[in-house]
Amino acid sequence: MKIYKSIKMTYLFVLLISLLSCASTQQLVTDKAPEKPQAKLLFLNFEIVKLNDTKSVSIINQITADGQQKRNRNKDISGTIGDLECVLLDKDYNQLETYYIENPLHKIIEFINDSGDLEKKILDLDRSEFSLKLQQNPHAEYIIINEITTEGTIKLNNLKIE
Repeated sequence: MKIYKSIKMTYLFVLLISLLSCASTQQLVTDKAPEKPQAKLLFLNFEIVKLNDTKSVSIINQITADGQQKRNRNKDISGTIGDLECVLLDKDYNQLETYYIENPLHKIIEFINDSGDLEKKILDLDRSEFSLKLQQNPHAEYIIINEITTEGTIKLNNLKIE
């Protein structure tokens, strides 16, 4: 009986040690690592109006959405005469980024003429809408829309980004 009890105790002891050795020794992490803020896209829709050779730009709406811009824009691109320059500024009016938009009042349309040939026609509009899509910069507070002219740039609008 004593042998049976000692075998039984030894067996239970080995079983207990086996079970304890299988337990995890790593500490559980209950706090989640801080998540990176979700990237945001900013869509700005504008209207430009030309009246007696004076142009004005007004904002139609601003839309913010989750997302990442797919392509990198070329930093070396500059505008030509008639194009619009969109300058992104921080709260102290320091320049962050510059974007260029082809002249929205100067449209080129292609069509097939009566002979079946492809033809281009240039339209000079008095009113047009244009959009700007950009990766939202957390430091950006303002955007200035300038027109590029032969004399330099003319400020058309200054607005606060919401």
